[in-house]
Amino acid sequence: MALALTACGDRSPPPLAPTAAPAAAVATTPQPPAAPNVADLVDARASSGESEMERRGFAVARQRGLTAFWWNASAQACVQTVTANGRYRTVSPVAASSCGH
Repeated sequence: MALALTACGDRSPPPLAPTAAPAAAVATTPQPPAAPNVADLVDARASSGESEMERRGFAVARQRGLTAFWWNASAQACVQTVTANGRYRTVSPVAASSCGH
């Protein structure tokens, strides 16, 4: 049999141990691993940009006109380059599916 002692006239319940509030469930869309930084290649000559993409571990996965999709297997990342007037005008990470992965 358990006995509880209370001070005279104290009718309040004993304090409860603090509990952590449940973490809010956050719906997130899985993000691809971060691609190596390639933003510095914008406005690079296309021939130099291609060499630099390869040096950074990318290989052309597919090409459509002046748009190329580069796959980096170690980073599991796909990058799109758009060439105009012999220079990379845009260099941006895209979904892996764009590179066929």
